[in-house]
Amino acid sequence: MTISYSIYKDMISTCCLLSISLSLVFWSTGCSSDQSSQSSNPTAETQAQSTKPEVDEIKPAETIEITLTLTDLKGFQEILDKQKGKVVLVDFWATWCIPCVKNFHHSVEWNNEYANQGLSVISVSMDDSDEDTEKAVLKFLESKDAQMINLLATAAKDQDPMDTFGIEGGALPNYRIYDRSGNLVETFASDNPDNLFTQAQIKTALEKTLKQKPN
Repeated sequence: MTISYSIYKDMISTCCLLSISLSLVFWSTGCSSDQSSQSSNPTAETQAQSTKPEVDEIKPAETIEITLTLTDLKGFQEILDKQKGKVVLVDFWATWCIPCVKNFHHSVEWNNEYANQGLSVISVSMDDSDEDTEKAVLKFLESKDAQMINLLATAAKDQDPMDTFGIEGGALPNYRIYDRSGNLVETFASDNPDNLFTQAQIKTALEKTLKQKPN
């Protein structure tokens, strides 16, 4: 059979167009597949996540500045009144009192341990109120991380702070526990050597008072 040149030319043109169209379709499909494989690459996603900056940061625990306040009996009573609703342990101590210094860490520990149960600890230094002694007292408090109410007892010139604050026999250490209504419920004095107390007894009294409800 004889095919005319015009028909042969048309057939060749049609085949060329078809070949070009298929090539375009193949090329287009290949680019799309490559992009899809890159976006779904788990390694790439992992690397991107690993370089992402952390949002949550661990913040340091809040701390209270350790201070020392000079106060007389009236000021002490005002501070004590502000603690109503809490159980209060008052630790009367001095830097020259060996048992006071030795056991002071218990007051710090109790303040931390029972704070969430409503305990407030007040330390009252019975040291002299001169500048050098104040610095020594504050330095000691800082060394013990005493994050609580810290006072230094003062009195009129003709009075002894031991007498003003009612420290039995002027003997230290001396502890007092007040209930949530502000009533004095326990006193641990050192004036009688035949009736000495232990830190365990103080802790037991604290726990007992913490369990009581306000009157």
